Amino acid sequence: MTELASPDYFRYWGKASPDQTDSSAYHLLPFHCLDVAACGQVLLRLPQFSLAPLASDLGWSQEDVESLFLFFLALHDLGKFARAFQNLVPNLSPDLVPADGDKRYEQRHDTLGWVLWAQDIAEGFPLEGLPDPQSDFWAIWVRSAVGHHGKPPQESESGGLIALDAGDFFLRADRRAALAFVADIAAWWLPANLPVPQREHSQVLRRHAWRLAGLSVLADWLGSNQALFCYRSAPLPLIDYWQHAQVQAQHAVAGAGLSRQAVREWPIPQHLFDYLREPTPLQQYAASIELESGPQLFLLEDVTGAGKTEAALILTQRLMQAGRAHGLYFALPSMATANQMYQRVGSVYRRLYQSQAQPSLILSHGARQLVEGFRQSVLQAQEQANDRSYQADEGSASAQCNAWLADNRKKALLAEVGVGTLDQALLAILPARHQSLRLLGLAGKVLLVDEVHAYDAYMMTLLKTLLTAHARQGGSVILLSATLPLAMREMLLAAYRYGLGFSDDTVLDDRRYPLAVRAGREVHAHACETRPQVRRRVQVQALHDEAQVVDLLIEQARAGRCIAWIRNTVEDARRAHGLLSEHLPEQSLMLFHSRYAMGDRLDIETDVLVRFGKHSLGAERAGRVLIGTQVLEQSLDFDVDVMVSDLAPIDLLIQRAGRLQRHARQSNGDPAEDGVEQRPIPELYLLTPEPVDEPAANWYSSLFPKACFVYPSIGQLWLGARALLRAGCIVTPGETGQSGAVRELVEAVYGADMESVPDALQKASREQIGKDMAMQSQAHFNALKLERGYCIDSSALWYEDHKVPTRLGDETQTLYLAIWCDGELQPLRQDGAHCWEQSAVRVHAAYAQSLAPEWQQRFASALHLLRSRYRLLEEPAFILPLVEEGGRLMARVQDDKGRVLAMYYNRREGLSW
Repeated sequence: MTELASPDYFRYWGKASPDQTDSSAYHLLPFHCLDVAACGQVLLRLPQFSLAPLASDLGWSQEDVESLFLFFLALHDLGKFARAFQNLVPNLSPDLVPADGDKRYEQRHDTLGWVLWAQDIAEGFPLEGLPDPQSDFWAIWVRSAVGHHGKPPQESESGGLIALDAGDFFLRADRRAALAFVADIAAWWLPANLPVPQREHSQVLRRHAWRLAGLSVLADWLGSNQALFCYRSAPLPLIDYWQHAQVQAQHAVAGAGLSRQAVREWPIPQHLFDYLREPTPLQQYAASIELESGPQLFLLEDVTGAGKTEAALILTQRLMQAGRAHGLYFALPSMATANQMYQRVGSVYRRLYQSQAQPSLILSHGARQLVEGFRQSVLQAQEQANDRSYQADEGSASAQCNAWLADNRKKALLAEVGVGTLDQALLAILPARHQSLRLLGLAGKVLLVDEVHAYDAYMMTLLKTLLTAHARQGGSVILLSATLPLAMREMLLAAYRYGLGFSDDTVLDDRRYPLAVRAGREVHAHACETRPQVRRRVQVQALHDEAQVVDLLIEQARAGRCIAWIRNTVEDARRAHGLLSEHLPEQSLMLFHSRYAMGDRLDIETDVLVRFGKHSLGAERAGRVLIGTQVLEQSLDFDVDVMVSDLAPIDLLIQRAGRLQRHARQSNGDPAEDGVEQRPIPELYLLTPEPVDEPAANWYSSLFPKACFVYPSIGQLWLGARALLRAGCIVTPGETGQSGAVRELVEAVYGADMESVPDALQKASREQIGKDMAMQSQAHFNALKLERGYCIDSSALWYEDHKVPTRLGDETQTLYLAIWCDGELQPLRQDGAHCWEQSAVRVHAAYAQSLAPEWQQRFASALHLLRSRYRLLEEPAFILPLVEEGGRLMARVQDDKGRVLAMYYNRREGLSW
């Protein structure tokens, strides 16, 4: 490449320091472009980021495709040549272009880069080696590169009514300098003899554009690290600087922990677990089923105690050993289940990799365990120096990187092993800023989704989109469930296979249970046996009012048995706790629900496992009563002698019953070393209205006035109660056609038609069907139109990620609980490295729209100080100042109707108002 002594493109800054006194206050734009391209080049050498699939689908050489990627990546900041952008920091140096007040920075620089390409380069600037520059094929590349700040560039303004004009932002000198830079880069990187892109090439590239965009974001973040890519304001031949950038890029990627970790081979997959002496039938299936050569989905449907988690990890290890994955993301329905899975995966994840490897494990929300024994290697949490931000809503790459990675929920998707809620994975297919980075983070990983039956119509529709997207990028999936309706199973299998390119109507009409399914090029089903130890029959008995339940629990507790009452709302759980506290010692009662600060919630989880867990002793358990909500039914490995449950959907009742006499015990409550259960036959007491043939319209709400809003499918509740009480038992797993068998109970509800529901309940049932259809429509509307490629038209709106709904229903608000102490606000939890995350609790946003005016005024200066100290607490984070009042902590907030509410917190009962 022929270098001019001092090309005009060296008169433009690309990065500027916020410190005006810094003598090296800026980094030349061409050098930053090469920094980012060098990081992109190193990333492409990692298998999970390879462009080999794109090259294969195009029918082009991988070398040519990689060269094209580097060419367009080097143009990612083309918009910074605009004088409108350069005006943001005028008078940096006389060596730079002077400011021009006529050019106003009214569009982001990513959009300006697109405008310059579309109006100057594609329209008439001759690029040797780029055939048909106006082709949409090249436009797709450009959008993926210039949209490196987390969303695609705008292509017009005023809702598409007004075209953008490069002349409004660029001087002619700017355009000449930019074009000179493009020409030099093109001569360097554009491959020779590229074919003229055809329509089918554009279709292929649209599918892969999301990966290109994610790589552009990641490369820009890595290339914006001032510690490695020091500011340089003196011109230097590009070829010389490129040599320097390549070396620094190696350090940047390695320092970020993105190097691939070597996978360990296990000749006998079950040996992955040192405690697995006798694999269950499901685990034997996972260890022996033949893997397909490409991406594939496994659906494991089995009873509680079948070892589904171990089976899933065995399959994951085999996929990794076969070179079809390098890590995993375990998605769960709630933070409580994620906490438990984090502990289980944390005990084994290092065994997936060779001894010298340093894989990272990250939990997707704040928890104290984050720093206990596990390494956070992916893009380390310590902040790099920020470059100057460009405007209020447009942070620099370094600032965006620091903010994004300050939140562990996001960082989890970049770790080799991530554990978190499904929501974090769903954001990969929603129009949220940086979604392409999330999708890229899932690339090359096995996506494991636990409790797959636990999602509503909205999340299930989004999950289907995610399965399709993950299949398209060659990812494998493992779905886990104890009870999955047949219709739901068909939808999930079809969504994944559609992503593989199969649109046939293959129907798996298999009612066997337990069942393991592999779906790839073909669909294969295998019926698993059930060990005698987990075959059982749970008797079911109905109770029809709370007073009966309270009397029963008092009687059982005084008899020395341990009991759980699972309620459907926090309010009902609180009330039950209050009623029982009048009759039983306080130390014998334990309350657990979702309205605790995260650190307190973790403490209660630990206490539950100590008092009611697998290894608890009879003396610890005797006479204890656990009252909780749905947080108890998922993943917490506890075991009680007697259980009461409010009427809930049939699949949840089956799941709750799985915690009843879960582990074999002697008659005194101690663990049974011989595995023989010596307690009386397990019995589930169901608090339910009687499922009469002609119920009133308020059949459910008369007993559960709050829970009817939690479970509005009243017809399904009635069908479940009828099926369960007619059978009088839950038989696990049961045989096809057997009364009380798990599959029969589930299909009696979810396989029934509307005519089976009593007339008085049909109105509510039809309303819920309508709401489900509306939720599905909303999910289809919100989900990205991935087939359109990375462009602004892939969604009607793009959002910051905290504003995109992964769940419908009542909007939630995270409150960071801060105690007023010694003249300042301190986190409620002050142990560990993530105090503020441990002090967070989620509530319905309607109850806490803002602080009460007098509260805001009282704590304004303290709140301002906190926000300046902690990135996590920057706006719009909701900090709730608490003061001591009458022996409890109190705060004042304003609800969505403008009313002032008093909120109270204590560690025994959680947050209330």
